Amino acid sequence: MQTIIKQNTETVIQLCVTKLESINDKWFTYTQQIVTMKRREEEEKYKTVTEGDQGIFQLLHEGKEAVITLTMHKGEVDQNLKQFSKELTNKQTKEEAKFTPSSNISSSINVNLPHLLLPTFDGDLRQWRQFWSSFNAAVHTQAIREIQKLNYLYSCLKGKALQAISGYDIAPENYEVIRKLLNEKYGDHSIATTLLNNKL
Repeated sequence: MQTIIKQNTETVIQLCVTKLESINDKWFTYTQQIVTMKRREEEEKYKTVTEGDQGIFQLLHEGKEAVITLTMHKGEVDQNLKQFSKELTNKQTKEEAKFTPSSNISSSINVNLPHLLLPTFDGDLRQWRQFWSSFNAAVHTQAIREIQKLNYLYSCLKGKALQAISGYDIAPENYEVIRKLLNEKYGDHSIATTLLNNKL
């Protein structure tokens, strides 16, 4: 708003300065064209109007100084507005970052699982479904790192199930590989059903 007002004021003053200069030029040209007697009379009038604290020359001088001053202030205001806008944008960016949810992996580093006894699995097909349902809820679906999930899985396996994955390193990229391997090996419902029927 202040910039607009200064721009308008600067324009008005500049127009006034230009107008005064134009009138002064016309008057000077006029005095050069009239006869000597009349010229002296007009020169006296011209001197009265142009000289002194309220004369045209003084007004022109003050007007030009005002334009220069306003131009300088306008530059300062524009610079301050740019700086303020930049600081405001940075502040808004920081505020938005505070409320931006991080990814599951980043926010899950310090997640602590509840203290409960994890199920174990020794390779008995009939126990796989129950084991995986419990492990899935307690570990697999939690927002923790893959290496943590793999460590929990290793700690739950016994006997033949543990032997089945003994050739794999404990590395984060192996969690999904081992999980799928166990599911393919022990997750066949038809085999589990057959074994259960035979037992009955």
